[in-house]
Amino acid sequence: MSSKGGPPPRRPNTPAHPWEAVHSASAQWIGALIRMTSQHPAMSHILDVVSRLQEQPFRTNFVLLGEPGTGKDGLARALAQLAAPHGPVVRFDVTGFGEGDALAVLCGQGRRPGVAEQADGGYLLIEEAATLPARVQTALLRLLKAGRCERLGASSEGDDDDVSGQTPGRGRRFDVRMMAMSDRDLAAETQAGRFRHDLYYRLARIVLRLPPLRERPEDIGPATIWMGNRILRAAGIAAELVDASELKSLSPSEKGRAIELGPAAVQALAAHDWPGNLRELEAVVERALLLYRRGPRLSAEDVVHALASAS
Repeated sequence: MSSKGGPPPRRPNTPAHPWEAVHSASAQWIGALIRMTSQHPAMSHILDVVSRLQEQPFRTNFVLLGEPGTGKDGLARALAQLAAPHGPVVRFDVTGFGEGDALAVLCGQGRRPGVAEQADGGYLLIEEAATLPARVQTALLRLLKAGRCERLGASSEGDDDDVSGQTPGRGRRFDVRMMAMSDRDLAAETQAGRFRHDLYYRLARIVLRLPPLRERPEDIGPATIWMGNRILRAAGIAAELVDASELKSLSPSEKGRAIELGPAAVQALAAHDWPGNLRELEAVVERALLLYRRGPRLSAEDVVHALASAS
């Protein structure tokens, strides 16, 4: 399927998803994904999932895998907004927390609600799922199975707002779906006994892998243009980065504010292995545009200087 010319193709006799219901940042992320994505099989699969959610939203659990900087958080937020356009999207990141503090963040403490309650009817975005302590994994499993999350310090004889779940029939149940993100292979972590197998298989209803940038060098040019224009807008610079092949199709006024991204600059970018992936690419493009560019062209020399200044 074509992934560069617009939104994912709509299947016959299916209504388009109302983009107005999608958070603007998520819609922008999906638009960027479409514009800067090649025919890499993993990326094509992601775009197919986006297309299906666009046609008919449905809520389920996801596992998103990929190296740091590949865009897991942006993809998770976009998918959550498509799957549950009117539901909350809440981040759960307890990296470096002890078990007790992590459980308090998840389930709440005393009268303070946790992120499970805040995500009721929507999605919980779990950062670095492979590092979650055992008791937190157990609490997440109970939340998925029974809709319960035992608030620390809550009394089982409390009022209707008590979510301890210690007394049958009392307290609220939560309807929460989850997106578990990980730099590690969660299936391998499960096989090694470091991640609960019952939790993994409840989470892994849809598993998506974001490939590193070095596996799809053909995406570097489109990604550079998209990031470069975002950087220029944020800096208040009235210019637009365009591919050299598009210059002839521009009007005189558009050419007057165009910054050309030529083949040599793209080749210089593609020669790098990008250990930091899209996050690193954005930093390099910003330096190249704002510190090293001279005139209406982003040159290979600008790119080389921007790459060298990071070391």
